Amino acid sequence: MLFGKLFGKGSKKNDKSKDDSLAKKEEKITIKTPFTTFYYINNPPHEIGYEAELEWYERPQEGPERFRYNPVGCYIDCDTPDTTEASLCLERLTRLFEDRKWTDGKVKLDVAEKLKGEDGLIKDYNGNPVSKDELMDNLKIRFITVYRDGSIAYSLDHHCTLDTESDVHIVYAVNGDISIKSDSEFYGFN
Repeated sequence: MLFGKLFGKGSKKNDKSKDDSLAKKEEKITIKTPFTTFYYINNPPHEIGYEAELEWYERPQEGPERFRYNPVGCYIDCDTPDTTEASLCLERLTRLFEDRKWTDGKVKLDVAEKLKGEDGLIKDYNGNPVSKDELMDNLKIRFITVYRDGSIAYSLDHHCTLDTESDVHIVYAVNGDISIKSDSEFYGFN
């Protein structure tokens, strides 16, 4: 027994209990759907829900684009903080995913409309005017958040305009309001 402790060998009984506790830690609560698997996270108070990666855009099969492709991250709230059930948000996300081409275009159009200046122009990082179509072509959704209150937020790669210093986040509130936020506004840090 003494040599076992010195050389890292314990009794078989201790090894089995360690294996059991590791297995319990590795068990994850998941929701499997036809389009992805969601993994439960419990980071109160803001994140009690599920995360997943979505094949929102068609994955390139050839060329250098296939190495730059990233799936879209996703978070859905649980129905209440006291449960692991997430059927309400999952249903909303499923509808968005099933109609993702329309959703993608609508989100990009709304971002372009919100970023227009008083003169109706959108400016790139050099201060040059950019058309709505050019801006929309350069935007890509990178994360989707579906909240239990019914609001939905999209985070988009945003490297082409002067108006924000970061990615752009568009939030669709339950009451119909649409707002654009920078990283610091969206995540609440300075």
